[in-house]
Amino acid sequence: MKFTQSILEAASWIKEGHVICYPTEGVWGIGSLNHPQLIKKIGKIKKRDLNKKFILLFDSLDSLGSKYKIKQKYLIRAKKYEYSFTTIVFPTPEGDSVAARVPSFKTLKQLLKAVGEEIISTSANISGNDVCKNVTEIKTHFGSEVYGVLNLKLQGQTKPSTIIDIKRNEVIR
Repeated sequence: MKFTQSILEAASWIKEGHVICYPTEGVWGIGSLNHPQLIKKIGKIKKRDLNKKFILLFDSLDSLGSKYKIKQKYLIRAKKYEYSFTTIVFPTPEGDSVAARVPSFKTLKQLLKAVGEEIISTSANISGNDVCKNVTEIKTHFGSEVYGVLNLKLQGQTKPSTIIDIKRNEVIR
C-alpha cells in the first residue's frame, strides 16, 4: 500500500484504475473510477453485496446531468445542495436511480478535478463493521487490496451526509 499527501499523485492512481482510500467530509472513503470491474473490486474488498449501490462523487451537477441525462427540473431542484454534504438520489431516464454528491470539501473537489470524471465512493470499512478511523486502521483492514491512501485530514463532519430523494423532494436520511 502506497501513501501520498499529493492530490495529483492520488488522482493518477485513480486514473490508472486503482482503488484508493481518501479523506472525505467525515469519514475515510474508498473509491475508484466508475467502471464495472472496479465496482466489483470495491464490493469484494468491502465484502459488500454487489446489488447495493454506491454513491458517485461529481465535480458539478452539470457533469452529473450530462452523464446520466437527468431531467432539468431535478437538476434545478438539486442546485441548492450542490457543493454540500448532501447525497442526492436522482431518477434516470432508464427508470433506475443514481445517488450522487457534489462535495464542497476542498480536498475532494481538487481530487475530482484532477481525476477529470466522477468516482465511486463509499466508506472505508468492511461491510457491517465500523469505518476506519485513521490510516493505520486502513492499512490493517485492507492491506494490499487497496493500492494507496491520500493521507490528508478529514474535514471534520461527525454525522453522515443527508440523503435527499430529489424526485419526491424529501429527506431519506
